[in-house]
Amino acid sequence: MEPHSERPLVTWSAPRRPYTVEFAPRTLDDIRLAVVDAFFSLPRGGTEIGGILLGYFRDGTLRILDSRPLECEHAMGPSFSLSAGDHARLSELLADAASGAPERRPVGWYHSHTRSEIFLTDADREIHLRYFPEPWQTALVLRPHAMQPARAGFFFREADGSLRSEASDSELVLEALPMQPVPRAEAAVAGGRVPRPPAGMRSGPPAITLDSQAVISLPGSPPEPPSAMVPGAPPSSPEPTGEHPDEQSVPIPKFLEAPPSRGSRHAVAKLAILGGCLAAAAAAFQTRSLWLPRVAALYRRSEPAPPPLYLGLNAIDLAGELQVRWDRTSPAVRGAAEGMIEILDGATPHADVLDVAHLQAGAFTYARQTGRVDVTLTARLPDGRTVREATSFLGRPPDGGPAAENPDVRKAREDFAKQTAKLKSDLKAQTARTKTLQKSVEDVQKQLKDQQVRRMLNQDAGK
Repeated sequence: MEPHSERPLVTWSAPRRPYTVEFAPRTLDDIRLAVVDAFFSLPRGGTEIGGILLGYFRDGTLRILDSRPLECEHAMGPSFSLSAGDHARLSELLADAASGAPERRPVGWYHSHTRSEIFLTDADREIHLRYFPEPWQTALVLRPHAMQPARAGFFFREADGSLRSEASDSELVLEALPMQPVPRAEAAVAGGRVPRPPAGMRSGPPAITLDSQAVISLPGSPPEPPSAMVPGAPPSSPEPTGEHPDEQSVPIPKFLEAPPSRGSRHAVAKLAILGGCLAAAAAAFQTRSLWLPRVAALYRRSEPAPPPLYLGLNAIDLAGELQVRWDRTSPAVRGAAEGMIEILDGATPHADVLDVAHLQAGAFTYARQTGRVDVTLTARLPDGRTVREATSFLGRPPDGGPAAENPDVRKAREDFAKQTAKLKSDLKAQTARTKTLQKSVEDVQKQLKDQQVRRMLNQDAGK
């Protein structure tokens, strides 16, 4: 980062950036403070927050001058996962910002990762591609830390329009901005007068320091010679004060002198207060069986519920190899006794058992064969609980063939094949029934014919 020479801006540079990014340090520091505050709001990772970045893009330079937070309801846990209501609020926030000042338009968005590193997940990519379609709009990911400065990284579209999401080209270390000193007027007492503070500066009553030679001018009081204040002092005329030569000096009034000590009375009051406190403590101890269970129940109800366990599973394709990753710092992964990864590559299933070392590695590489791969990761905890997450990859096969078939089209084709098979089965059954009926008709016809022949024979015999 380099400080901007003309404005109080900072320029961010990266090897392959398609444009220059300049931002106001105060804006990023305000975002950092909000991210760190949310990080410490809950144990074990806190909550993740986000919002939009405001500024403008002009002459190949993206300037970030302000930000607005998005009030996420965290319906799916402490991570920054948007619900239907969050999507509606984000649309309203962008529409409101787009109608504002020309130099405060949406230029990107920011969000924090408190349990993973600086990269864009599948959900992050979906948000960026859906709400920030301009090629110069950026995504800022911040990673707070308990004992180290926060880190951040910008993500942007490449020259070919693709969005690189696995890592930022150049990360930022967000140190806290130094505190600016507040101007302070030095009060100086000159000639017994306290100067007023400058116009526009608020201040309380001025502090007055009195010493053995201090005098205070009281308007309307008769002047008293200094010899009356100090016995045995020679008479002297009051010296002019410079600004106000007509001021007269008088001794310190009685109401400014410290009152005489009342040691015995204060000691009795302190003993009475101490005795009352000891009596109240003894009464509370004797009746603890009445109020202690209620206080304990209230304390238990006020404790926050533990955050849900998660794995942070995602899958990214790199040249035909599927990089399956999960958050190795999550409590579910760190406390798991073993795990299992199940992969459905097209119609071919695969399953592998993961030990503790493989689980805590946080990555698994798989050479896919088709354009659709479904991945399921299961972590088994020592107490018998299981945490399971699933993700899917949909794209072109590794050999560059046609893209994977749409699941809706495949389901429609399968339903049509089932209906065709059922119609064929019904037709076959109907044909069998028709043959049976035809045979029955032939049998009846044969019987009638035989009866007719016998009748004719009987008639001939009677003649």
